[in-house]
Amino acid sequence: MAKKKNKATPEQAFVENIREAAMDDIMGDRFGVYAKEVIQNRAIPDVRDGLKPVQRRIIYAMYEDGNTFNRPTKKCAHTVGAVMGKYHPHGDSSIYDALTRMSQDWVMRLPLIDFQGNNGSIDGDAPAAYRYTESRLAEISEQLVRDFNKNTVEMMLTFDDTALEPTVLPARYPNLYVNGAQGIAVGVATEIPPHNLGEIIDAVIYRLKRKNVSVSDLRKFVLAPDFPTGGIIYGDEGLDEIYETGRGRIEIEAKTSIETTRNLQLIVISEIPYAVNKAKIVRDIDEIIQSKKIDGIIDVRDESDREGLRIVVEVKKDADIEIIRDFLLNRTQLRVGYSANIVAIDGGRPKTLNLLDYVDAYIAHQVDVITRRSKFDLEKYEKRLHLVDGLIQAISVVDEVVKIIRGSKDKADAKLNLRNAYDFSEPQAEAIVNLQLYKLTNTDINVLKDEAKQLNEDIKQLNDVLTDEKLLKKIIIDDLSEIKKKFAAPRRSEIGGEREVVTIDKRDLIADEKVMVAVTRDGYIKRSSMNSYIRSGDNPLPGLKPGDILVAMGEVMTTDILIAFTSRGNYLYIPVFEIQDGRWKDEGNHINYLITMSGDEKIVNAFALASFRDDLYFVTLSKKGQIKRTQVSEYEVTRYKRPIQNMRLLKSDEVVSVTTSSGDSNILIVASDGKATLFNENEITPVSTKAGGVKAFSNLKKAHAVEVLTYLPEERGKFLALSEKGHLRILDSNYIEVTARTGRMQFVWKLFKSSPHQLIYASKLKHTQESFVLNTLTTKGNQIALTIDDLRPTMPDKYAKTNIDELPKGEHFISGFREELIRIDDETLAFTPKGEEEDKPEVNSKEEPSKIDIDEDDDYEQISIFDVMGD
Repeated sequence: MAKKKNKATPEQAFVENIREAAMDDIMGDRFGVYAKEVIQNRAIPDVRDGLKPVQRRIIYAMYEDGNTFNRPTKKCAHTVGAVMGKYHPHGDSSIYDALTRMSQDWVMRLPLIDFQGNNGSIDGDAPAAYRYTESRLAEISEQLVRDFNKNTVEMMLTFDDTALEPTVLPARYPNLYVNGAQGIAVGVATEIPPHNLGEIIDAVIYRLKRKNVSVSDLRKFVLAPDFPTGGIIYGDEGLDEIYETGRGRIEIEAKTSIETTRNLQLIVISEIPYAVNKAKIVRDIDEIIQSKKIDGIIDVRDESDREGLRIVVEVKKDADIEIIRDFLLNRTQLRVGYSANIVAIDGGRPKTLNLLDYVDAYIAHQVDVITRRSKFDLEKYEKRLHLVDGLIQAISVVDEVVKIIRGSKDKADAKLNLRNAYDFSEPQAEAIVNLQLYKLTNTDINVLKDEAKQLNEDIKQLNDVLTDEKLLKKIIIDDLSEIKKKFAAPRRSEIGGEREVVTIDKRDLIADEKVMVAVTRDGYIKRSSMNSYIRSGDNPLPGLKPGDILVAMGEVMTTDILIAFTSRGNYLYIPVFEIQDGRWKDEGNHINYLITMSGDEKIVNAFALASFRDDLYFVTLSKKGQIKRTQVSEYEVTRYKRPIQNMRLLKSDEVVSVTTSSGDSNILIVASDGKATLFNENEITPVSTKAGGVKAFSNLKKAHAVEVLTYLPEERGKFLALSEKGHLRILDSNYIEVTARTGRMQFVWKLFKSSPHQLIYASKLKHTQESFVLNTLTTKGNQIALTIDDLRPTMPDKYAKTNIDELPKGEHFISGFREELIRIDDETLAFTPKGEEEDKPEVNSKEEPSKIDIDEDDDYEQISIFDVMGD
């Protein structure tokens, strides 16, 4: 007995079906299949009908269901279910999204779906759920499926092999360019802008009529995209690239107009760029208003309704509305760039198409459609003519035909007898036996003869179409002309050519308003309105952190630029309007929120500039006696978010003082040992901001430079000098001899060897000034406000002695500050001591400032000349 073979267990069968392969080979192969599927059957449209597979399946399903423009709408849930169940094995949300998108008139130049219900909005709102909405094919979609039932396109099996679906639609108008497309596949993306139907049809007709056509010829008709949201298109060069190569970039700008009311100016936005969210534009403008980045915009509101889009921006009556409009165009999505990348599936592969490529591909598709339609009609007419000829022959011998039929056993026998007797074909015999008796009249014979005549003419015409290319193209031209006449509409997007680049200075957007600005040594900065400053009452100084001291304070305009110089040889470029506004009594914010400074970097001085003049100079002095002169115009920059070099310093050197000069000023430099030198600024050659300085002194020994002051040659200038031990002296610059740079140093006071006074601060005074307040800082962080009301100069040969009684015991002065600010404008070099205001007392606190009496007749102990002899 034969032995039975053991059947393999399920586990053994499973093991036998395992095929070993390298993971990288598997991943590469599978990913290639996936990429091909995504490119060909999901994300990229077909060049022939301009549709992605999901769009084509939706339109075909609605067409098959009779859901056309001339019938009532049907629930979108019904359509989504039909598409998903029969043709598109993907999620319902992707199908419904594609359905609603084809109905949105702000996305599609000619919407393909007629929608009833909420289909979303240009504000980015989502459409209502498909159980609430209804839809049907739009009238233009009839042209996509026109002649579909005449075998004009290839069919393929659906995903489950239970039905057929079209590989492409007849698309009797160039839909790809008319409605555009967007899609991202694997390694391939497409961005096709919508166009005007009439222009594209004109280009296609022009190409059909001529053999040799260039892209530039077609550009006579296709000027630019025509977006459903309108707008103004800029960029002639970009347009040329799009149509010549299939890739290019243009700009789309919102269409705006200016209206004026009694108290306001209005910027009215009536059209926005394509694919831009209207609500985001309104939010962005509102954020600009709330941030107070610019002055002049009061409010923005969306007044859009069924009549159309309308965004209104309210602008102050006295504001420059043109500049504000340009600012909004630059800073919001009222102006956007649009990059076209015209990629479509052509011959089963993704291809980048220029204008001529697309027109030729579309014409080839239409030639194929008309050819297939003609063959279908020809076959149909020939079959009918064959039947008609048989009927005519049968009626001519009707008596014999009736006799044969009556003598037959059944229908099949009658057909066989007729074919044997008169040589009828099977279809003819079938038609004869099915013929109703009332049609066997002379009238019906004539009708059949007329029909045969018409059929012969139609057959001849169809044969001509199939053999004559010109006649075939004429049919395409006639069909396109008919579609253009019915559906073409005027352009919505204007063509603006090359846009003029407008450079906007933010200061033009700011109201020219007077404000108070304060800058401290440690880098704190603040801006306050004049009202806040006036409300400060008896204390005009701003809030300060302990141990900090002001370096600049005064009135400036919001349109000014603040130039702040630092100890590390840098300068900070700060538009006044960018300084945060706050209460005057607050401490302000560190300058790092505008520009990042090093931790050990200090502010030396600051100036307000309304104009960057080239006839004025900044003079910079370092602690080691290096000095340089640079034109004010050199300090104007466009990028200023970090410190900018002002002076190249030597090792371990730092900037101690900066001032301005007129171009022919005398420069006074004072050192810590009480010595000074005076020379004309032309001794210093002007250099750039990145250059280093030259020597200002011949030999400082153990002293260091403290301050640089400037005087016009004819100016009689006073200045004050303050020592760390509390000696304050008013001097006249005329007492100091003008020398060459690095010339002989001269004393501003004589010193006792047993108690030398180190000079720590000097400041220029106006000749007409009668009194002022000097704010000082001590070694323990105390601030003392000194009212100086005796401005009589003291001779340099007088000895220095403490004459400030209020200096606390054990403390020394380390710095001084007068409430002053230098401001440069187009007319003057303004020196504005705050002490000259009549309506505000100059005090540092609510306590009475110390009174300093300078007695020139005080007796000092005489010391040897050798004790104080200089170099």
